[in-house]
This record gives sequence, C-alpha cells and structure tokens, in this order.
Amino acid sequence: MRPLLLLASALIAGLLVSSAASPVPFPYHAFCRTIWLFGLPCADVGTRLVQQIRAFSPAKACEKCHYMLVSATKESIQAHHTSVDKTQVESLEFDLHTTVLTSSCRVSAQSTSLAFTSLFDGGLNYCNLYDLLTASGLDSAPGFLEMTSEWACLGYGSATCRANTTHTLYD
Repeated sequence: MRPLLLLASALIAGLLVSSAASPVPFPYHAFCRTIWLFGLPCADVGTRLVQQIRAFSPAKACEKCHYMLVSATKESIQAHHTSVDKTQVESLEFDLHTTVLTSSCRVSAQSTSLAFTSLFDGGLNYCNLYDLLTASGLDSAPGFLEMTSEWACLGYGSATCRANTTHTLYD
C-alpha cells in the first residue's frame, strides 16, 4: 500500500510541476493536459506517436485524418489538429521524459484550442490526444497509466471518445 501511495504522490507532484513549467492556457482557450506513463523506452513511444500522426495526415482518406506533424525531437513532439470543417485548430504537444528509477517513459501531453472558444469543448481536446493514443496501440502498452482530471482537462468527463476506458487513475 505504501509504495502505491508514494507512486501516486510522485505522479500528482509531476502533474503539478509540469503545469507550473508551462502556464495553463486559462481562461481564454479550451485545453486538456494529461500525463501518460509507459513501461517502454521514450524512443519507442515517440516513434509510435509520430507514426500515428503521420498516418492521420490530411493526405489519407479517413475519418480521423486531420493531424499535421509540426516538429519532432527525442524529447518533444508538436502537431496540429484541424476540424473537419476547418474552422477549429488545436495545438498538440507531447513532452517525453525517461523516468529515473525504471527507465520507462513519462509523457506530458497537451491539446489547446487556438481559437477563443468556449472553455467547455465537450472533450474535443482530450479526444485529440486519446485518438492518437489508442490508434497507436499505446493504451495497451506495458505499464500504461493515464493521469488527468476535469481540472487539468476541461471536458474530460464528457468526452465521448473514452466511453469504454478503464485506464485512468482519476475519474
């Protein structure tokens, strides 16, 4: 019980520290912040995310193909998501960090609406991240754990894309 409490405390501290490192885009834009933990090296996680963003590029003919890769390094991935009607654009950022104790990967993921819209986006920003996570198969990766809440991810509770999700620490 004590190791689990220690792990949960460390993860919550990580969420707060990552929020302090880059300011929350509040109160002008809808946004979602989440932390993903994987029992995989960050190189593997980053490769799968980049491959999925490219697979969902507008050049492909699929329902979710509205992602555009902006940049990718070993530690950071940036992309954009555009709505089907091209009226909304969201900026996606993934910061990848190797954990000290287990050499696994911690990803701080964020999706932010670029337009001045309602803060309650019905889970759109969460679904931008979730769709990449599930399509890449990373939600089934060893050691996968997601940490977010309605405070860190506006519209998280109403996001229809996670209707059958059981992987979250906080609901």
